[in-house]
Amino acid sequence: MRMGEILVVAADLAALVTLNYERPWLGQAAALVLLVLLIHWFVEKSRWQMIPAYAVSLAMVACGFAGITSSQGVNLIASLLAVAMLLVSVGLGIVLPVFSIPLPSGRSRIGTVTRMWTRVHSRRESGQSRERRLTVQFWYPAQTTAGKRSEYRSERGQALKSHLRLVRTNSFVNAPILRAQKLPVVLFSPGWKGHLTQNSMQFEMLASHGFVVVSVEHPPAEKLPADFDPSLQQNLDEYPLEARLRAEDMSFVIDQLEKINLEDPEDLFTGRLDSSRLGMFGYSFGGAVAAEACWLDDRLKAGINMDGMLFGEAADAGVPKPFFFMSCDGPLRSEEDLQCPDPRRRLHMQMLDLDLRRIRQSLARYGGYSLLLRKSTHSNYSDRPLYSPLRRLTDAGSVDVNTAFAIINRYTFAFFDQYLNGNHHDLLEQPSDGFPEVDFVYHPLSTAGSVAQLA
Repeated sequence: MRMGEILVVAADLAALVTLNYERPWLGQAAALVLLVLLIHWFVEKSRWQMIPAYAVSLAMVACGFAGITSSQGVNLIASLLAVAMLLVSVGLGIVLPVFSIPLPSGRSRIGTVTRMWTRVHSRRESGQSRERRLTVQFWYPAQTTAGKRSEYRSERGQALKSHLRLVRTNSFVNAPILRAQKLPVVLFSPGWKGHLTQNSMQFEMLASHGFVVVSVEHPPAEKLPADFDPSLQQNLDEYPLEARLRAEDMSFVIDQLEKINLEDPEDLFTGRLDSSRLGMFGYSFGGAVAAEACWLDDRLKAGINMDGMLFGEAADAGVPKPFFFMSCDGPLRSEEDLQCPDPRRRLHMQMLDLDLRRIRQSLARYGGYSLLLRKSTHSNYSDRPLYSPLRRLTDAGSVDVNTAFAIINRYTFAFFDQYLNGNHHDLLEQPSDGFPEVDFVYHPLSTAGSVAQLA
């Protein structure tokens, strides 16, 4: 809980004690409750988890200012009910905290800005064109921390997640960009229903080390369910098309980056972006998009797939450039799983098995890296484990949350620093004794693969 929230609960408890034992001081206690409540609302902002505590506060203010009291028995019952309501707020505040994004490891301050870009997409099957509106958010090394801190989430329509707008980030809106040499750029594609900021841990870390990070929110898929589900054949038929569509979004974004590097209408990125040092990563379905975009666009020099199934051309042909496959510690698939009588589970297991074989084929043909984080789950490759200390709510694995973040960030930085900045990292050559939680393998590019790439 935040300090202001703790003070609201403490003031309410003090007022309840006054109601039962020191009634002459009830007016002063009510004034204190009101003062603490107003300071909390204006400084920290309200959130829905505190509604029961707010109700107790307002009731105490009404009783104190109006001089409303009752018999000792009634006051005791009311106080017990109020304490129960306060405990509800305390429990919700702890289970669904307003967390802070941990400080990044780099030296640079961090700025952020959001742009809206629209590309016209021509449908191959009908020849018709439609607009795809892309929300694009940048994180970059900043000259100063001028301006206000960026909200983690800006949307307010989702009531249960509305408190995420209060999360404390380390990024400042419209801060002036670092005036140094041109900066390398790393693009990001989120998960199936992912949000722009869902991997802020990686975004702020990379920006603090001198990278410009560009996260792209794609329009929802028109022909597919809202939830990702690889257990239905009709979905599996559409996912490659969607992966290609989103990969084309990324190529369009690269086009726009080249334009604003020449002349940014807002004069922020003009001359600051190095289009010869472009990389990309993605989480979940965004990992498939990262692989497909790296296959599609030669301007991308390296990429990372954070626990995403492969779809599209890259799934069959592999990724012909430095590529890093990061995976969670999922259950091993047995022959029994692959022949499961439940057709949907059987198809899902078969797709997971096929995906593993596709990754191995890409690594065998083109080389690259693979990493398995032991005791992790899919959500450990995003910010989601920060949303609650209860793993049941975040679907996080039993691996220590901070350890998992440190490992993912360390390998992510080493990979992009080596392939975009040319700085060698021993971490990428062999397993590290410092990370016993990791199964890491470097797959050197074979001679046959070298010849295939040159051809």
